[in-house]
Amino acid sequence: ADDKKVSDLIAQTKPGWFSFEYFPPKTDEGVKNLHKRINRMTTLGPLFTDFTWGAGGSTSELSLQLTSWAKNEAGTVSNMHLTCTNQKSEMCGDALTQCKNVGVRNIVALRGDPPRGSEKWEATEGGFGCALDLVKFMRKEHGDYFSISVAGYPEGHPDNIKEVEGGLDALTPAEKHRARVAIDKTTGKEIVTVCRDPEWEIEMKYMKEKADAGAQFIITQMFMDPQVYVD
Repeated sequence: ADDKKVSDLIAQTKPGWFSFEYFPPKTDEGVKNLHKRINRMTTLGPLFTDFTWGAGGSTSELSLQLTSWAKNEAGTVSNMHLTCTNQKSEMCGDALTQCKNVGVRNIVALRGDPPRGSEKWEATEGGFGCALDLVKFMRKEHGDYFSISVAGYPEGHPDNIKEVEGGLDALTPAEKHRARVAIDKTTGKEIVTVCRDPEWEIEMKYMKEKADAGAQFIITQMFMDPQVYVD
């Protein structure tokens, strides 16, 4: 049977719900241990469970297996990450087809991090250039079957967080809220990094494009200052 849609559950559930996110283990013993842990943690009543996807599909088979197991064996609504890193569009298409075959219908559409050993993210030839492309592909090929979520970055995307000369005094009020301040242990110098307002505005427009293309909710990057999220 098809899984419940996370987007519907969120709309129907009062604030205060929570979810769990799991990373695919590297060993068979780790998978067995994770199964036991998911069974225990499911008794706490999460709204859904979430499974990450290794760069370039490095954990693709296991991510699919875990997501299917959680839904069909553990009885919890399951949500699977799907990234564009090192993947041609056909690989993403195959993964979505496999999800449908086992009734998994909740997907987090992500660009993904650069492959290990690479500092800069680059699109694969024949693949998607960003999460927006993946969202559009999913809606074109599968209509409204999937509940699609995307990433949001309250402090700005890591690619756009840069060191600022002049420190906090050089920032606007909004930038000061988003800024991170650290001390260089070697020099004792204060280091201020932030996503500047022009880049921030571009990010907000891009996030709306993802929503307009069919994304139904946003999962944020971890942040430490709740006021950043409120702003």
